[in-house]
Amino acid sequence: MSFLFRLFRRLRTPRGFVGHDLEGNQFFEHPGVHDGRTKRVVKYAEGRDMWAYVGGRKRLAVQWTAWLTHTRPHPPTLEELHADLERQRRVLFNAALIEARDREEKARIAASELATPPVQEPLIQTSHVTQDHASQVPEEPPFITPVAQAMSRPSEQSVSTQPSPWKPPPRDEPHSWQPRASVQRGR
Repeated sequence: MSFLFRLFRRLRTPRGFVGHDLEGNQFFEHPGVHDGRTKRVVKYAEGRDMWAYVGGRKRLAVQWTAWLTHTRPHPPTLEELHADLERQRRVLFNAALIEARDREEKARIAASELATPPVQEPLIQTSHVTQDHASQVPEEPPFITPVAQAMSRPSEQSVSTQPSPWKPPPRDEPHSWQPRASVQRGR
């Protein structure tokens, strides 16, 4: 190879240090040996930190991961990484607010269910007030006792069975299918 070609290739393709993330990891790009694609690598901040990334306890920033896999052509800027970090903090704060609101609502519903007494159905109204006082005193309906409620229900034998207006749902079973033989005409 000529000297000018090597110089041109070195100027055309970036080589060496490209950038770093907020945790101190450094990213490098080297020209490819066999194909035109560059090799992109990360050098972790400390030797012990690499095992945290390999083990899955930590992750690289999504922007840097996209750059390493050649999904993104240009490396991310520090401003972009800071903006994404702020967005993640805002999402976590909003999620905590929503969870707190949901816990309060569940507690309020549970407290209201415990505070309300069970409702009893009224029996047929009978008047204990004479006609003279009927316009002055409002009537309170008496309540049904469980025995009276059982006696007021019709027996199951007297209830007529009517057909349901709803159709049963279709069965979700596959149907067999065979292609029909084509008939060639004109032969």
